[in-house]
Amino acid sequence: MSGDKNWVAALDIGATSVSAGLVSAAGEIRERRSILTHDPADQRPLRLRLIELAAGLIERAAADGTGLAGIGVGAPGIVDSGKGVLVVAGNLPELMGLPLGQELHEEFGLPVYIENDVNAQALGEMAFGVARGKKNFVMFSIGTDLGGGIVIDGKLHAGAHFIAAEFGHMTLDLAGKPCVCGGVGCAREYVSGAGLADRARDLLSDSSAVVKEAGERKAITAKLLFQAARNLDPEAQKLASEFTRRFGAVIANVMKVLDPEMVVLAGELIRKEPQLINDVMHWTRHYYFPIPQLPDFRVSELSKETAVLGPAAAFFAAHGIPAGPEHGRHHQKG
Repeated sequence: MSGDKNWVAALDIGATSVSAGLVSAAGEIRERRSILTHDPADQRPLRLRLIELAAGLIERAAADGTGLAGIGVGAPGIVDSGKGVLVVAGNLPELMGLPLGQELHEEFGLPVYIENDVNAQALGEMAFGVARGKKNFVMFSIGTDLGGGIVIDGKLHAGAHFIAAEFGHMTLDLAGKPCVCGGVGCAREYVSGAGLADRARDLLSDSSAVVKEAGERKAITAKLLFQAARNLDPEAQKLASEFTRRFGAVIANVMKVLDPEMVVLAGELIRKEPQLINDVMHWTRHYYFPIPQLPDFRVSELSKETAVLGPAAAFFAAHGIPAGPEHGRHHQKG
């Protein structure tokens, strides 16, 4: 095999699992691996299990003669990509303040680049996905929280303190409930999987189809709510409508600031509820300027199975390595 260094060992750290793989500058993924973020069968600290996961990829690359340019990591929360430190680690407090970039570099002697997971996904879309050829776009990712990514003139905009595109913490309701971030009435309390589930637990009656399906309120999920809304349960329809209306308002506000050529919507909820996109576009237009045409709305092409393309793209971008299907030389599998 060629030793050209156009491959990256990529890790995408999520609240539930960590995906990993070897990714080429052309977007080829090999050696897909994963671990549980919280594994009842393995009580070792997550940082040690991340190092072990990376080691397995690096050993395989060495055995195959695959030239590695380095290690790319996508992580939730606020990431100081310059120092490789997880400043605020989202739902993974054990990683808070961890100089993961330094630890990986010292362990393997390779360059390491760590980026916020949704920022990395935005770069993955620009290199390998729906935003190829686009220079100005925004990404909204609906998961447990509401994350975002901003690309301006072909470059990721992370902000002066690495907190740009925290769309989930824009204030939507001045009299709203306290948010996990310390703010009040944040968007994620209304426009996120966890926020919608919380509102459903608080507001739905015992006769609601969602409550009956869940069996108990703590088992209510956004997925169940949208399922009931599709089945014309009036209470679920009301909350689903509020969700899409507020989501459209958030997108319209961001568009008024950034004037993007494309809006990319990501997350399993978006994938599984195609009607959501039409409803969100309707409310975006309602709250946006009365111009003839909205930016192009697209669904992210990166999924759980291809999430490692994001941190790989972030590494390639940070190190000036051209990435995309037209770049890089594919290795022959041996």
